[in-house]
Amino acid sequence: MTINALWIPAWYELDPSIVVGVTEEFVFHKTAANEALKFYSGAKENDAVKATGTISAIKHNVLGDIESVDAQGLDYTLVLQDGRRLLVNAEENPGLVYEWVDDSWQPSDMVITDWTLAVQFASLSPLTPIK
Repeated sequence: MTINALWIPAWYELDPSIVVGVTEEFVFHKTAANEALKFYSGAKENDAVKATGTISAIKHNVLGDIESVDAQGLDYTLVLQDGRRLLVNAEENPGLVYEWVDDSWQPSDMVITDWTLAVQFASLSPLTPIK
């Protein structure tokens, strides 16, 4: 059974890194019934829950399939399934994109207004409160 969650960046080093194929403990915002599961960003003062799971896919409505998001630091690095690497500013101009071209980061013409990622889990343990 596939379980879905949303990764919605808050930027400023507040977001979790995610990688397809990795099994680990993840933290989510505590949700109301029938509300989408969302990765905890630390940006909101909501209660949090945790679960252990294996990510099977990460998708973006413009970029397509994504292999990984490294959210450490003030620039996030995305590796797309087709091998392209993107650097996304997470501080001064959140969402500004750079592409890896000719062995260096170059400003991209790409403009993405919605950075929400759809994350699919192959498995996810029951959600438990964080104390």
